Amino acid sequence: MAVHHHRARMTLLCVIMPLAAACASSSRGTSGAQPRNADGVFVEKGAVVLTGSALGDGHGSLLDTMRGKIPSFRLHRSAGNCPEISLRGQASFSGLVNPDVYVDGARTTDTCVLESLRAADAERVEVYPMGFTTRPGYRTHAEGLILVFMRQ
Repeated sequence: MAVHHHRARMTLLCVIMPLAAACASSSRGTSGAQPRNADGVFVEKGAVVLTGSALGDGHGSLLDTMRGKIPSFRLHRSAGNCPEISLRGQASFSGLVNPDVYVDGARTTDTCVLESLRAADAERVEVYPMGFTTRPGYRTHAEGLILVFMRQ
């Protein structure tokens, strides 16, 4: 019986120790943020964040800049309509509900604003594919959130 308990404890330790080490290493530094890359794209608190050179080198719209830098970002354009955006994996775009877009804390009515804003005029863009943020003042949205903070 004692051997069985010893094996159970060892098995439990083999499971718990790697998990504890992973938790400890992820809690160091900047609140679980990955190191900031020279290209200005990094992951922080569940968001893909674009700053600095990721936005400053954007010669076109914010939408065009985001398309090349955010994983799983899918875009569909049709004449006369606002862009259709999917932030998670493959999308059929039929019946798609776009992510909510906020510019300096104000919710926009559609995704067209991302075409009208110049990437170089934005200070920071946070994209939450899962649709929730710990930032106060933003609602969750099943299709994701795009938060744009403009330069002052």
